[in-house]
Amino acid sequence: MVKCCSAVGCASRCLPNSKLKGLTFHVFPTDENIKRKWVLAMKRLDVNAAGIWEPKKGDVLCSRHFKKTDFDRSAPNIKLKPGVVPSIFDSVSHLQEHSYSVMDSPKKLKHKLDHVISELEDTKKSLQNVLDREKRFQKSLRKTIRELKDECLISQETAKRLEAFCWDWCQESIEQNYIS
Repeated sequence: MVKCCSAVGCASRCLPNSKLKGLTFHVFPTDENIKRKWVLAMKRLDVNAAGIWEPKKGDVLCSRHFKKTDFDRSAPNIKLKPGVVPSIFDSVSHLQEHSYSVMDSPKKLKHKLDHVISELEDTKKSLQNVLDREKRFQKSLRKTIRELKDECLISQETAKRLEAFCWDWCQESIEQNYIS
């Protein structure tokens, strides 16, 4: 499984070529005091627990969140110096740009959810109305074709072709205008 950086808004992923690009990934410290400093520095909230996020066993931070001076480059493998704390994070203000911001209160989130559900119900009704109009249109078109055939104004073959064409046209119209 590909590991992803745990920092909010960071899209870094641990891929086979990450080291070649100078990107390294670091597990959270086992020392509880330092781990706590890392977590507090991240300013990441846990929406489910309504508190500070806690890292799981496999969670990592990428090297983008550490200063160059935080690394020990004397060994073949780049390591963090003991006791360093990540300090480079985008401002959490970018969360405010999104409607799913974790900074919203539960009441505000409930209000947003209710609004989205209401819009979804309105959209469903609108779509049903469009589909009902399409059915009425198809029914009217078939009736007209049948009347033309019955009055011998078009041949049986032409009637079949028109019905097939109208059916295909109606289906394409529904797909183009209302599904995509």
